[in-house]
Amino acid sequence: MRVRVLQPTRSYWNYEVREFGEGDELEGDLARHLAANAPEGAVKVTEADPDPEPEPEPEKPAEVPESDDPSAGGDEPPVDGTIDDLMAWVNDDRERAGRALAAEQAKDKPRSTVVKRLTALADTEE
Repeated sequence: MRVRVLQPTRSYWNYEVREFGEGDELEGDLARHLAANAPEGAVKVTEADPDPEPEPEPEKPAEVPESDDPSAGGDEPPVDGTIDDLMAWVNDDRERAGRALAAEQAKDKPRSTVVKRLTALADTEE
């Protein structure tokens, strides 16, 4: 952007008050600042900023169809996922609760709340 000062004006720029005389031509960030903040009629825009190029839409990743039945998801318990995902995988199945409990306890840092819930599920229904 470029501007021309039409009448003497003063503006705060770069941590100081600066004075601009009639006929001064400025460009870049300072020109944008003056165009936006100088009194009306004090500056004239001689060259406007070009319109930005529209950004292309990001490509959407291929969607993996998910089953409506959370218990249908795979043979291995999703212990690296959320607690809700893991509990949906278990789906009140005692055998799955035992497998998920073993897998959770095999982790470096098993989640205590998950261990408690899975222990309760695995120990019930005897």
